[in-house]
Amino acid sequence: MLSVWSGKNGCVVSCNECYVDLSCSYVSFVVHSLYFQGSYSVTLNGESIISSDDSNFIVKDYPFTAKQQPQLKTIYIVRHAEKGTYCSSGTCIEGLSNKGNERANQLANWMMNNGIVDDITHVFATHKQRTYLTVLPVAKMASVDVQRFPSGDEVEKLEEEASICPTVQAIKSTPLGSTIIMSTHRSAIYGILSNGYNDEEDGCTGLGLDTSNSTNFPKDDEGKLDSGYSDLWKITIDASGKPSLEGRLILDFDLG
Repeated sequence: MLSVWSGKNGCVVSCNECYVDLSCSYVSFVVHSLYFQGSYSVTLNGESIISSDDSNFIVKDYPFTAKQQPQLKTIYIVRHAEKGTYCSSGTCIEGLSNKGNERANQLANWMMNNGIVDDITHVFATHKQRTYLTVLPVAKMASVDVQRFPSGDEVEKLEEEASICPTVQAIKSTPLGSTIIMSTHRSAIYGILSNGYNDEEDGCTGLGLDTSNSTNFPKDDEGKLDSGYSDLWKITIDASGKPSLEGRLILDFDLG
């Protein structure tokens, strides 16, 4: 039996008669007891620390140091789902159509089935209702409130691009280790990821990701997202603020 304890975070890993790969990202551990029958190998972050072919071997209080794993911010970005316009008393709001609502629900289920929901710490949307409704199901699953940038309900007088700068600032303000799911607009996504927003009164720089690859970042003649509603990008940001593309997925859900 292998028992590993971290004094700081209480990580416990136990195994009997098996190959053990300790993946806990803590600074130091002490193996208090080790007992295996037959051959075994114990590795830490890919490096073998103990191995033997002895039939019985006991190690007590075996100290070793773990390599600290780098902390990252992880961001999942989607365009809002299919929109539908709803009018009441002369006021119209662009929410989601029936297909859009179905896509939002299937997105949440996909994130749950892929083990992402439990990691989510922040859910971001824009001032437009259609982005809020797109991430609302996953926010409920994760028990996290949706934060809107700019804040408040639908503000028709503000353009979609008005969400770029406050969203960039919110992403930069989240601590390392955060996992964010956010919904935005085809006219705002590349401004957030890459070059920000140039405006005489209120401009900002983006996250600085290289979005020149047309396969990963399809664009129309105006530089806006040139695809439908199925794209999901996974971006990570390291401690220095450098963003990296981890992948782009096409979530081709059956919307009925």
